[in-house]
Amino acid sequence: MNIAIICAMSEELHAVQQQIKMPLISQIDKAGNKYYKYSNEKNTVVAVVSGIGKVNAAITTQILLDNFDVDYVLNVGVAGSVSKVLSFGDVVVAKDLVQHDFDITTFGYKLGQIARLDTFSFQADQWLSDLLLDGLTSEKGLKNHNISYGRIVSGDQFINDAEKAEFLYDEFNAIACEMEGAAVAQVCYLNKKPFAVVRALSDMAGQASDDASHSFERLKIMAADCAALAIKQLLERI
Repeated sequence: MNIAIICAMSEELHAVQQQIKMPLISQIDKAGNKYYKYSNEKNTVVAVVSGIGKVNAAITTQILLDNFDVDYVLNVGVAGSVSKVLSFGDVVVAKDLVQHDFDITTFGYKLGQIARLDTFSFQADQWLSDLLLDGLTSEKGLKNHNISYGRIVSGDQFINDAEKAEFLYDEFNAIACEMEGAAVAQVCYLNKKPFAVVRALSDMAGQASDDASHSFERLKIMAADCAALAIKQLLERI
């Protein structure tokens, strides 16, 4: 099985690489990014840092699909909580994803609806998501943190405002926000390629008394390690 893993930041990819117990067989440079290819007798993994934001994520996803014979795409990393009950280090596996900053409501569209697409949200692959959830909740999975399954919203904004976080929760029924997942999902949807997104919470998107950017800087490594554990458990199951 050929699996692509996309991380927005080098800290996220480093955490994932610690969990890939396969030989590195090649490194390929494309469009300014390095694609690391690992392989064993069972699986091949191609892992890459896309860069932050939806455009970077979309470009990287299409390059992966065009060049690496990918079966499944995984977006792995950190996110902010827009839930009232989830906190630092908790992990969200996406049920579906929406681009919260896509706005053509002037033309009668619902906020987040992409023009000329026949879906509002992008549904993650159920089999892959179930494997992630099973691994995270197993005896060797994540301890002392909540594991949730729900909607993640993406936009080219770092959310550090309690009112905005509450809006995203109320408007989209989202439980986490980040800056890449829905773009990865849209590219996979258009290419008919199954995908999953798993994110650990590095901040509270401005809901806590601590500034979200401060929490993010302090806790991004911890959160990246929590998300990467999902990859370790997944690779042991496929």
